[in-house]
Amino acid sequence: MTATVGHRNPTAAAPGADPTGADLGGDNEFRTFVDSIPQLAWMANADGNITWYNRRWFEYTGSTLAQMEGWGWQSVHHPGELPRVLDRWKASIASGEPFDMVFPLRGHDGRFRPFLTRVEPHKNAAGEVVRWFGTNTDISQQRHIEHMLRDSEQRLQLALSAGRGIGTWDWDVPNDRMVADERFARLYLVDPQKAATGAPFAEFFAAVHLDDQARVRAGIDAALLTGAAFSEEYRIASADGVARWVLAEGRCEMSAEGKPARFPGVSFDITDRKLAEQRLRELNADLERQVIERTHERGKTWQVSPDLLGALNQRAYFETSNPAWLAVLGWTEEEVRSMSIYELLHPDDVERTRAGFARTAHGQLVIRFPNRYRCKAGGYRWISWVGVPDGGLVYCSGRDITEEVARDEALRQTENALRQSQKMEAVGQLTGGLAHDFNNLLAGISGSLELMQMRIAQGRTDALDRYMAAAKAAVKRAAALTHRLLAFSRRQTLAPKPTDVNQLIADMEELVRRTVGPGVALEVIGARDLWPTLIDPNQLENALLNLCINARDAMPDGGCLTISTANKRLDERSAAERDLPPGEYLLLCVTDTGTGMTPDVISKAFDPFFTTKPLGGGTGLGLSMVYGFARQSGGQVRIHSLLGEGTSMCLYLPRHAQAVEPRDEPPAAPSAHRRSHGEVVLVIDDEATIRMVIAEVLEDAGYTALEAADGPSGLAVLQSPARVDLLITDVGLPGGLNGRQVADAARLSRPDLKVIFITGYAEAAIFGNGLLDNGMAVVTKPFLMDDLAAKIKEILGT
Repeated sequence: MTATVGHRNPTAAAPGADPTGADLGGDNEFRTFVDSIPQLAWMANADGNITWYNRRWFEYTGSTLAQMEGWGWQSVHHPGELPRVLDRWKASIASGEPFDMVFPLRGHDGRFRPFLTRVEPHKNAAGEVVRWFGTNTDISQQRHIEHMLRDSEQRLQLALSAGRGIGTWDWDVPNDRMVADERFARLYLVDPQKAATGAPFAEFFAAVHLDDQARVRAGIDAALLTGAAFSEEYRIASADGVARWVLAEGRCEMSAEGKPARFPGVSFDITDRKLAEQRLRELNADLERQVIERTHERGKTWQVSPDLLGALNQRAYFETSNPAWLAVLGWTEEEVRSMSIYELLHPDDVERTRAGFARTAHGQLVIRFPNRYRCKAGGYRWISWVGVPDGGLVYCSGRDITEEVARDEALRQTENALRQSQKMEAVGQLTGGLAHDFNNLLAGISGSLELMQMRIAQGRTDALDRYMAAAKAAVKRAAALTHRLLAFSRRQTLAPKPTDVNQLIADMEELVRRTVGPGVALEVIGARDLWPTLIDPNQLENALLNLCINARDAMPDGGCLTISTANKRLDERSAAERDLPPGEYLLLCVTDTGTGMTPDVISKAFDPFFTTKPLGGGTGLGLSMVYGFARQSGGQVRIHSLLGEGTSMCLYLPRHAQAVEPRDEPPAAPSAHRRSHGEVVLVIDDEATIRMVIAEVLEDAGYTALEAADGPSGLAVLQSPARVDLLITDVGLPGGLNGRQVADAARLSRPDLKVIFITGYAEAAIFGNGLLDNGMAVVTKPFLMDDLAAKIKEILGT
């Protein structure tokens, strides 16, 4: 076919000539014959140019010859299929070979229908193609039937699956060949490959249970004889040895001579239904037997039952009661009938019982409802009730559980005593360890002071600096120990602020590398878009460094240390497993490849002074401090460890909604030598030594110091006309006013008063909401005098 395919080679058409314009050489009989066939027919010359169409073309397309010549036969093809058709047509012209194709053609209604196109070459005696003849057969109905058949097969398979279908069969009766699908064949113990092509009926029938064969055979014979429907329920002995129930349904199709020809059908697995029917029959028989037996036994059961039995009416009176009421509570049947249950109940149980009784009015079953009933001889006994409402009455059964309640109460008391004992053991361990460490520190301080006193008396002052340094070092160690104890008890002073933990880790990375040493490989994996958290960054740094040191010590031969972060959402179940409220958390994990921990060590890891290190290798407060810090910050710590494989310590810290503020350059520290401008500072502390030391520091710096020993006397100074520029107060004060209360009262008349709190732990009196007001600061005991002087100059701006 050339590029001009679709244009008829024009010939002049005389008036009254055939509207097709076909030049068939005057062969009217052939033209009449071709016009009468149901297919669309056409003819083309050897080059592929169409020269003639039959009438069916114009009937199907609704076009005239002129229109067909004007826009060509391509216009009735689907645009998406036309390139494929042209390629195939050109290939046939080049080879001279016939071809068949299926493609859609557009009808006069604009719809496309599938056509089977067959093209045959007509050759001369020399074997040369002189013309092409083609037919297009509408196969849309055939395609529709095929689709319907596929849909029907799919629906059948779905029905089989949904209805526990075993499969289908088709029995060619005259040739005794039964074709079945794989599921049917396997259940009937026939080779599936053999069943796919056909196996004798007897091979399938052999699987029918011997007790059912005669009945099933009779049903099949009746269907073969009359063509009636076949439906039987029977058992088959399956491959697993378990008999299964089958429902088989089919119909025999008869030949024209009235003989059986085909017998198709389908089988369903009804084992579950049959078993349920069997259980129901057995249950009905058993129930009937029980009714008979219980009718005879009811009277005896009512009399000898140790449980309280009775029928309770809507007015809360027992209309009937059994002898157990007399045995358990001392009340006769007449006495029970004459009293409302509310007259017998313990006063504390009345309202709860009213609510339970009201539920039975709506038909609710009441099970294990305990309350206390009064005994006729005095006292109460616990009764656990079961109540079943029926016909306006509640049929009740009550069991005396007084002894069980007493045992449960004794068990609770024992458990409480055990918990108290465990607490005291922990306190003993804590105080013992604390006394040991502080005795060592006090010995160092006391020894240094004695040596200083001795050397001064001897006039030898050259070694005083060494003894002072030793005493100050012991004091620093004591302060560190105190801070760890406060962290463990969740009472340390924190300064929380929105923190970017990834940045904090990055700032510490070099310090951690130097701390763990070259034998440990450090890897930091920070989550992208990590949520901020409200935390004391300094304490978090201490906790992280502590965990890294523990990880290093767990890898004496080296290993890998990984610090990672992640965002974590905890639902109700996950949060409960971690003893946290549900919500969003930042996860910080320190993971090592070290020795790992046993479950026993994990259970004690957070106990104070517990350590696996050798004597002198650690205080045992490190993990206690981390745990206390995390809990005080609203988070949690969890240990995941396998012995010999490593440990992962994970901190859960609450997500904070506020963004982290950009870090500013730290302000220059005020000069320790800068003098004051005559500011007056009031010092309130019940410890005279502390007041004396602070006053000395203030006077050395040029400030005027005022002193008070308790809250009321300090507030009296603040409410007087005396000048006070700064208040330095302990938080825990005698006299009924703590330091925060004094400061708040003073600010009513002195709103610009500066305040420094000195405290050893985080009291709720200071940090009610976790933050301080403007112009307030905290210095934690014990502190260096230089640090206090710097804080004074900072807050006063001197």
